[in-house]
Amino acid sequence: MTRMSRTCLTTAVSEALREAYGRPLDFAQHIVAARAAISRAVVEGCDVDAMWRESDPDKRLPGRYRRHQVVTDPLGFTVVVLLWEPGAVTPIHDHDTWCVFGILEGALEVTDYDVVEDPGTGPLLLAERARDVLGAGLTGDNGQPGTEVHRVRNTGSERAMSLHVYGSDLTKRTLFDGRGIRVEGKTGCFAFDDRPAY
Repeated sequence: MTRMSRTCLTTAVSEALREAYGRPLDFAQHIVAARAAISRAVVEGCDVDAMWRESDPDKRLPGRYRRHQVVTDPLGFTVVVLLWEPGAVTPIHDHDTWCVFGILEGALEVTDYDVVEDPGTGPLLLAERARDVLGAGLTGDNGQPGTEVHRVRNTGSERAMSLHVYGSDLTKRTLFDGRGIRVEGKTGCFAFDDRPAY
């Protein structure tokens, strides 16, 4: 029988990251540290229910997701819990920083894109590179700098929950600096001008 820890999951992840931040880290080392922090907290059975408080659990919007930024640490990282109703999908977006996420409940489809053309001004041209479905207990990341353009979607019939750690506070940024995007092979995909990343 697995024993649940009384420690809140996001608290455990944050404490592990603060410890890792005590030494200089490059991009890849941030990814390794965040993956280890999430995995260890999940394996140790840290309390998922205590990590966020939904103000009105009955006020769920079909096809939508909700973002709960539960930790904005002075050291520079952010811990976010996302709740995904069936059919929920993000716009195509980037983060301009390292990112690691873990699927806590359900499954999410992650579509990654390559930047085919960046004219410097105006919309970027993207091409779909990969599409994977990640289930509960799996983690993912943006691998290396410049590979963080993606879209996330709950294609299942059940609600999903994920935990994300970012290398900066993303609450005040816009998608691609408001420049917009085009996607190869997709018509009518000129969109997302100056909308928030979430």
